[in-house]
Amino acid sequence: MVKVKFLLFATLRETYNTKEIEVECDGTLKDAVAKASEKLGKEFYNEIFEDGSYRKDRIILINGRHIQFVTTQELKDGDTIAVFPPIAGG
Repeated sequence: MVKVKFLLFATLRETYNTKEIEVECDGTLKDAVAKASEKLGKEFYNEIFEDGSYRKDRIILINGRHIQFVTTQELKDGDTIAVFPPIAGG
């Protein structure tokens, strides 16, 4: 098992009443999100995935790199996954 940490920002931090959570997973991002959902509630899974793919309106970083630019999504012990909600302004 691999232990990873999720960092939540902005409205996600308020919604789930925490700024970080640590989970043990099988080393895949999908399983890490599923394990976090067990602690935070099943709706957390939908914050990351939509129709089986990563949501395009979220910023998801693995160790500071956007998942779009991460060559492997295999997680290692101590990795950090940062999740930012959609950014809006005016």
